[in-house]
Amino acid sequence: MAQKHQDSIYDGWLYHLFVDPVLGRVRRLVREQVAAGSSLIDIGCGTGELLFSLADRCSELVGVETSSRMWSYANRRAQDQSHSNLRFILGDAADLRDFPTDYFDYATACMVLHEMGVSQRLPVLREMQRLSRNLVLVDYRVPPPANFAAVICRIIERLAGHHHYRNYLSFAKDGGLSTLLETLDLAVHLEVPFHNRCLHLVKTQ
Repeated sequence: MAQKHQDSIYDGWLYHLFVDPVLGRVRRLVREQVAAGSSLIDIGCGTGELLFSLADRCSELVGVETSSRMWSYANRRAQDQSHSNLRFILGDAADLRDFPTDYFDYATACMVLHEMGVSQRLPVLREMQRLSRNLVLVDYRVPPPANFAAVICRIIERLAGHHHYRNYLSFAKDGGLSTLLETLDLAVHLEVPFHNRCLHLVKTQ
């Protein structure tokens, strides 16, 4: 049921047309944290836009996506662009046993954790922690700032649908990235607030 719900909201070409352009700064900030020649796995990769933007910088890129429409769209783009260092997986990001421990230099999740249900977040982060010692996460800051940009963000999340909005509210109620990282005993190496302090990039070590 969750898979069908997500597919009904996220269609690859629509997301690429309307949402990917808005996330340009997210991709630039992530790129600044990624060393040249490194390997990276992106959780909830969507249309793969982050990975395509890193194709000239990384030796190996893997995207993991649960939405079949997003995965199909990203796969077609990768084939059309003939990137030999990039591939996409349709599956559960909490179970990536085909990859050995510490296989990747980086594991990223951008604007993804707030979309997940409460029971999904920690298992996904634990798997990311297993796969890489360097996590780069981008999501909403909690608590949000008292400004107009935060109001707009909340409206956007509400328009995404009841299921999505419920997960967003639980993410905020439970303390956002800070609480999740504390639970896993992950130290924050770098925090970069942006978009009027509504969002932040967090890098662990």
